[in-house]
Amino acid sequence: MLSRIASLPYVRRLRILRVRRVAGMSSRSQRGAVSILAAVWVSVAVITMAAIDIGHFYYVRRDLQRIADLAAAAGVQTIGSAGSCAAAMNSAQLNATNANGLSSNGSIQSTCGRWDPSANAAPSYFVAGNTPLNALQVVVSQPVSFLFLVGQTRTLTATATAQATNIRSFSLSTSVASLSGGMINGLLNALLNTSLNLDVASYQGLATAQIKLLDLATALGVSSMNDLLNAQVTVAQLAKAMATVLGQGNIVSANVTSALNTIASVSTGTTTIHLGNTSSQTGGLLAVGLGDPQAAATATVNALDVLMAAAEIANGTSAINLGAALNLSPIASVTAQAQVIQPPVIAVGEAGTYPDGSYRTSAHSAVVRLYLNVALLNLSIPLVATINALNLPIYVEVGQGNAYLQTTQCSTQLASSYSWISTTPGVAALCIGGDAASNMTNATVPTSCNQPAQITSVSLPLLGLGLANVSVQSASGGGLNLSVQPPSATVFKFNGVQGDSDDYQTTNSNGLGSAVGGLLTQLASGLSGTIHVTVLGLDVTGVATPLVNGLVTLLTPVLQSLDALLIPLLQLLGVQIGVATVHDLGLACGQAQLVN
Repeated sequence: MLSRIASLPYVRRLRILRVRRVAGMSSRSQRGAVSILAAVWVSVAVITMAAIDIGHFYYVRRDLQRIADLAAAAGVQTIGSAGSCAAAMNSAQLNATNANGLSSNGSIQSTCGRWDPSANAAPSYFVAGNTPLNALQVVVSQPVSFLFLVGQTRTLTATATAQATNIRSFSLSTSVASLSGGMINGLLNALLNTSLNLDVASYQGLATAQIKLLDLATALGVSSMNDLLNAQVTVAQLAKAMATVLGQGNIVSANVTSALNTIASVSTGTTTIHLGNTSSQTGGLLAVGLGDPQAAATATVNALDVLMAAAEIANGTSAINLGAALNLSPIASVTAQAQVIQPPVIAVGEAGTYPDGSYRTSAHSAVVRLYLNVALLNLSIPLVATINALNLPIYVEVGQGNAYLQTTQCSTQLASSYSWISTTPGVAALCIGGDAASNMTNATVPTSCNQPAQITSVSLPLLGLGLANVSVQSASGGGLNLSVQPPSATVFKFNGVQGDSDDYQTTNSNGLGSAVGGLLTQLASGLSGTIHVTVLGLDVTGVATPLVNGLVTLLTPVLQSLDALLIPLLQLLGVQIGVATVHDLGLACGQAQLVN
């Protein structure tokens, strides 16, 4: 063959050799292509198997996350119950294994703690064991076998944190039973510069009307609780928003929404009020004791409490003329002015204390100054004297009373869900003196009347005396000064049912005796020892006993009647004199939400 090729012409030989070389190269290329193709298919198979395993792990991981989420949400709902952490952990365990099918080789670990974005570090905001407990962290683990690696496993985990807070709202305010339509009309007219004339049924309806904060936010056109707390509105806008909320679904009678619409229409003031106390603003209507204000969405507030507090905040520290609300005609004429130094606050939040010992959620009553001048005209003390006019100047200053949310405990029934609120009335100072009115502008020294209060001058010919000056004074000769120190704290227990007998609870003891009798009534009971009669500078009280007794007889019913009006009126202002009435506004139990 080679000899034959060699005998061929050169060009022909070259062509034959080239063809053979190409044929050899093609054979070798085919063998290489098969190897490459095999490697590609093996790689594809490995990748496919890996992808199937990854998909399998992803599916199992998602299922574990579902189990962890549901277990955390179920468990945290009982963290505020009597069983607290143990109950929450047990509930999470049962939910994972029984309700959501955690496999027998899986495990669940639950940790109780506190979730608080305002106090704990990001990103979890969760600290195990911190109190008050409000969160449950659940870690679910399960070993999962590889589908294509026999005998090989990988442990997958999923973590979920759920938060649930028992939220109570409450205020220090007057009870429904003590409401008087004329009294509230007079007070609101003085605060808002209006001419309201609503009936007592309307106000009693407002006193029993509850409004969810989320609904109020919607009516005001804000999208979150943070926006609600930062909102500034006029009294008219607030009244209109409450009317909108209460008008939905026939929650209350038509006269209640009509009353709010009337208040909105006649309240022409442009002063805006802050709805919440926040880190950047104080003096707001609501004090929300929650790390996450959004949790307050389901909390409720009372329409009348909100309205009264808003009117006071809008009025500022301007003097309030209370004369129309303290009408004692025909037995006496009363001039009354009040000044709200600090308005009351409605509390919404959770129980417990901060690390520094201060309570997370507290309501407080107003700090108020009050000046009264009680005038009696054309008096007669038989067989003793006729008195043309008598004036008794009285100054009262009431410090802040407080109510603190100590503990909450929730169960499946509202009747067996409870909260405990500790309450202390404010300190009250009262004085009678010629300089009583000057205390209204006193901002530097403690309340005090230093001058005797000359209440009348009268001729006493039947007692053998001339013109006598009658004054109320202390034993030392100055003004009469009294104080009411608060008793030790009283703890009230409220259930979760709204509209029952425990919605209002009152502690009524004080340093002057039972507050049922009233502060001024207690003053009246001690008047006989403070009335002094002088003639030409000489004290003749001893021989003017019939006059003193007659004046006490005249003043006692006046002061008692004034008490009957003044105490509930001041309570409407949020003032608690030797008495603390806590108005429970509702308990929202265990509103669970996943936070991580």
